[in-house]
Amino acid sequence: MQKLIKLILNSKLLLLFAIFCTFFIVYLSLSDISELPKLEVRYEDKLYHFVAYFLLTSVWLLALIAYSSKSKEFNKYISFAIVGFGIIIEVFQEIITDYRLFDVLDILVNILGVSVAYFCFEYFKESIFENINSN
Repeated sequence: MQKLIKLILNSKLLLLFAIFCTFFIVYLSLSDISELPKLEVRYEDKLYHFVAYFLLTSVWLLALIAYSSKSKEFNKYISFAIVGFGIIIEVFQEIITDYRLFDVLDILVNILGVSVAYFCFEYFKESIFENINSN
């Protein structure tokens, strides 16, 4: 299992996956998704926002782990950039589309997803680096 983790974390494919995830979130955020199946849970939209931004942040932090090992500040910059990205997407939803609206609560849930991912990453970072550096 450690070899698999090391292979994934050292792979350039993780960076490509992070880029793909970013574009996928842009696509979903600016598309009319009213025809997609519903989960029938309360605050479904907010759950999607939390999961999307938690995963996006996690993937970017893992993809850039070689740089983040140097500084906690680097991880904060990545996280703040993702928060900014989420705010820009919300603004674009209002400006570009007729079927999506700007929602401050979406931004707050995005920030929560980013924050939880950041703190989880910081908490588990040492064990992640152990897997990368072990033989």
